[in-house]
Amino acid sequence: MSKPILKDLPELVHAHVISEETAQRIRVYYEQKQEQTPNRLMVVFGILGALLVGLGIILIIAHNWDDFGKPVKLFFALLPLLAGQALCGYTLFKKQDSVAWRESAATFLFLAIAAAISIVSQVYNIDGTLAGFLFTWMLLAFPIIYVVQSSIASLLYIIGITWYGCELSYFHYPYETAWWYWGLLALVMPHYYLLYRDRSNSNFFSFHSWLIALSVTIVLGMFGNWLEEVIILVYINVFSVFVLIGQFGKIAQRRLANNGFLIVGSLGIISLLLSLSFDWYWDETLRRDWQHDADLLHAYPYWVSFLLAAGLLAVLGRKHSLAVLNAKSYTFLTIFILYLISMRNTFVPQVLDNIMLFAFGVFTIRDGAQQNRLGVMNYGLLILTALIVCRFFDLDMSFVVRGLLFVAVGVGFFVANFWMVRKRKAGSDHTIQ
Repeated sequence: MSKPILKDLPELVHAHVISEETAQRIRVYYEQKQEQTPNRLMVVFGILGALLVGLGIILIIAHNWDDFGKPVKLFFALLPLLAGQALCGYTLFKKQDSVAWRESAATFLFLAIAAAISIVSQVYNIDGTLAGFLFTWMLLAFPIIYVVQSSIASLLYIIGITWYGCELSYFHYPYETAWWYWGLLALVMPHYYLLYRDRSNSNFFSFHSWLIALSVTIVLGMFGNWLEEVIILVYINVFSVFVLIGQFGKIAQRRLANNGFLIVGSLGIISLLLSLSFDWYWDETLRRDWQHDADLLHAYPYWVSFLLAAGLLAVLGRKHSLAVLNAKSYTFLTIFILYLISMRNTFVPQVLDNIMLFAFGVFTIRDGAQQNRLGVMNYGLLILTALIVCRFFDLDMSFVVRGLLFVAVGVGFFVANFWMVRKRKAGSDHTIQ
């Protein structure tokens, strides 16, 4: 009952802004909402407690490991696992409605599975790789997500499969393509959909959006081992997919900071377009041997991501006008056209890429001004600044011209922010009157 509006209710009733009946309905609404909302501190401390207990047990066992015989080692391997299962069973039958109990029990069992696999492998000298251990751990642990209905287990699972993909494709030589990563990721998507459907206003939903977007971004580079230059186009497609997902239904209704797909997609697109604004990529495209296995025609990860982006664009186009969609939603189409042009000419794609970046910056500034969002407007200004910095290094301009450009950008930052603050203040004064 600490909502500021509840403290102001007596004053609003006394000023005849609202009736006593309306004030009572507001009180009842927030009381019911507070009862339905889990105690966040209890959930956080429960999860931290489970993590610390699990890690503490592992450290104690590790310190005295050499003094134990094989039966004792197996006992310590299975004891946390059995305890975790018993805890989850108690939670399901007695504490099903307690988020703190569900998340704590699931976290403990998640870690206990890893400890059991490690100890059994060590006792019986079972050879294996870290990637194989992570794969087995995630397969054994993913049912916890659905049986206990645990979002923390889901987040830990996403981190685990990301580690697995990196271990196989980046950290372990010879590098391999972690195809199983996509299957493992698919296993967690039903839980993400349930969060979207039932708990889209929760922090867990926001964390999942951020973590899924970051996980795919990190692991997607696995295709770079054999796609070479085409991997940039795959990333462009995937980032376009993220921007499109960020404009769907309940995801778009969240605060911008909670929309991980939109932010990761937008930052990714801008970063890659800045890289493509130089001539190195387009010159390499012109010199390529188009009979190579990594040719665009044979790069099926590219076409899968391209079709996925096109499908999402078509779905959003039916729900909304194409003109109101985020301009970055079309990046995968424009880059595909520029890539085809670069097979014959490298100057035109580079110029058009710079024009596109400039347009994104201008449109973002416009959107920030229209929506009265200072952060969005400054993001647009940063895009223009980054573009100018890139051209600082590859255009033959005098230092006077370069200095004037930076002065102009600095003045633009000051004027735009000053105007926005005054606009907000004027709006606030108008509301008070």
